[in-house]
Amino acid sequence: MAKPDKDPLPRHFWWYLAAGAVSWLGDGLIVVGFPLLAAGLTGSPLGIAAVIVTQRLAPMLLSLPAGALADRWNARITAVATNVAQAVLFAVAAVLVAENHLGLISLIVIAFLADALGTLFTCANGALLADVVEPKHFRPANTWLRACNTVIAFVIGPGFGGLLYATGRQLPLIIDAGSFAVAAAVLAALRLPSTRPRPEPKPDRRLITEVKDGVRISFSSGPMRLMAGMIGTMTVAQAGSVAAIVVLGTHTVGLDKTAFGWTLAAGNVAAVAVMLSIGRVATLRTSSAVLVSLVFGIVGELLLGTAHSGPQMSVGLAMDASAVLIISVSLTTARMRLVPREMLGRMTGGYQTVIYAAGTAGTLIGGALAESSGRLPYLVCAAVYAGVLATSFRRVRGLDAAPEPAAAGGAAAGAAAAAEPAAAPARTEPAAAPVVIPAQGSADGGGTNGKVGTAAVDTEKGVTAGEVVD
Repeated sequence: MAKPDKDPLPRHFWWYLAAGAVSWLGDGLIVVGFPLLAAGLTGSPLGIAAVIVTQRLAPMLLSLPAGALADRWNARITAVATNVAQAVLFAVAAVLVAENHLGLISLIVIAFLADALGTLFTCANGALLADVVEPKHFRPANTWLRACNTVIAFVIGPGFGGLLYATGRQLPLIIDAGSFAVAAAVLAALRLPSTRPRPEPKPDRRLITEVKDGVRISFSSGPMRLMAGMIGTMTVAQAGSVAAIVVLGTHTVGLDKTAFGWTLAAGNVAAVAVMLSIGRVATLRTSSAVLVSLVFGIVGELLLGTAHSGPQMSVGLAMDASAVLIISVSLTTARMRLVPREMLGRMTGGYQTVIYAAGTAGTLIGGALAESSGRLPYLVCAAVYAGVLATSFRRVRGLDAAPEPAAAGGAAAGAAAAAEPAAAPARTEPAAAPVVIPAQGSADGGGTNGKVGTAAVDTEKGVTAGEVVD
């Protein structure tokens, strides 16, 4: 892989990142905006919880069909259209709030629609990145995207959201609508380096079949199943620790609200600083990055589980968040290299389903553990990370087998390339870990245009059962 400092990211990537940053700012405002609106409409904790659960329910239920739609449609047009739709939705919500016509049921519906549109945008935007940068830039591009998303959507946005809500209940909604409109304009004006023609979809292709294709490509044997298992397990454990952070900070450690807020902010900002300052992260092998992140996570969770002060909590949060950032960037990059371009939306949808389902389960488990002890969720999370490290230590090397995509040379040339064995990364490891789409009758549209750098994708029949995608 080319070194990032000698082969910088292209200019159009930074415009793509700017569009995402503006949109994430709006998302961050709503992280606290919706719960605060719900609290103002009802004094019932159940009503507030209903709004929050609705926000999680949309991506958990709709990620797979949204991914299939994202692969059917033009990625940039879909991303622009969803941003415009969200801008209109939040503008309407702002008017309803200003006129005192927004009730709890209306807020729940708006929250669901907003996150449904956001889910479609995530799937389309994930596929669009493959059009914005070349495969050699996937790792540094994902590093910048993940780091900026963390700072803007989870640190800056929520902080400003609380201040804006205190000034006027509709202000977060108005600014969110404006952020989506600006993001749509930037994406619409984005000049892509190349456009890859997509064949007309087959008339007999059904959405349910494409959703099943998304399940198969996301959870097929080999590296994809390994990554899905790691992400699901770690998300359950990490969500449990996040769910108990308030109990740990305010009850167990004994911080007041101001000190607790500064502790959280310091930990998150430090994590992003670590991520952006370690230039080696962008050049590490996937297996090395995953193992480093697991060690970071174990140490971070142990620091949190034994914390007796705000600074110790901040260091633990920084190490744990760094682990999440590094492994997210590494595995996202690996998936983008393994999966055909025309199936990136469905793959993103499959993994989004895993993340949100695991996150919901982990939140419930973490809350139950915190009932016994505020430290228990963190010690359990450290043990889970250690278990993942022990069980995947050797298998994770298979993720290094994805080569740099080669220039398209026709189906015959690609098939020949796929047939050539790759050099084994170690004596005891397999030479390659290709993704094989398992057989399921006759495929009718798993992918209808050739993948950039994919071995053999039949442009007439799509990705067929048993075909190897390297």
